Amino acid sequence: MATTIINSLKIAYSTAIYRHGTKTFPDIMPAYIAPVKEYAVITYNKADLDRALANGWITEGEYAETVGGGSDV
Repeated sequence: MATTIINSLKIAYSTAIYRHGTKTFPDIMPAYIAPVKEYAVITYNKADLDRALANGWITEGEYAETVGGGSDV
């Protein structure tokens, strides 16, 4: 059975990972990983994504998957 993605949770996860650094991808439900990355790339600017990487909130692989639009996890 497919997991229903709740929009507000997707936004909260994305904010926590990319803007605040209070969560990482291993902290969230696997079904949300690709939707969170897709949301981040259309919502945040490059400076936000670069800051998340520089602060260690996301890995280089997660960064590449986000900006590259790939959903490989």
